[in-house]
Amino acid sequence: MFHLPGLRMKAPVSESGFSLVETILTIVIISIALVALISAWGQSAKHSGDPFWHAKAAYLGEAYIEEIITKRFDENTPVGGYPACTIASCSSTLGVDKLSDGVTDETRDLFDDVDDYHGLSETPSLNTLGAIRPEYDRYQVNVSVTYAGGEVPLTGGGTRPEKTVKRINITITPPGESSQLFVVYRGNY
Repeated sequence: MFHLPGLRMKAPVSESGFSLVETILTIVIISIALVALISAWGQSAKHSGDPFWHAKAAYLGEAYIEEIITKRFDENTPVGGYPACTIASCSSTLGVDKLSDGVTDETRDLFDDVDDYHGLSETPSLNTLGAIRPEYDRYQVNVSVTYAGGEVPLTGGGTRPEKTVKRINITITPPGESSQLFVVYRGNY
């Protein structure tokens, strides 16, 4: 073999690139990362509508609160609220009153005081006139009313007599969601 000056023999160059093992490991690692990413995205997408349901439940709860607190405190409270019924004259039972025949229960369009709403349970939700609210057709509404004077403190300390305040609990259950409780107090004034 002869040798030319300035011409060198190059050593064999190794092939550059990925081996089969490196390629398989890369695919496995990327697959694991994608599964984790898609799982996290799926969970967040699953609950992305929750604020919408909660906002609708809040609007519905507010509608019931506004309807109920505009009613008289008690069956024995005169229209206008003055003079307030005395502790002795306030109704001892809460719930729907009987009509003048003494047998038939009042219907919702005749509810005239706060405690008439005690035990109200509606699916679908109805407005004051008894018409279905189509935008809330799968919502469950439950109302309970209790005397709660002991829960509301007096300004100077102590507590109020029991029959001077009513606690109104409105539970709204959106379709497929957990219940939301709205509480309002109505005083005897």
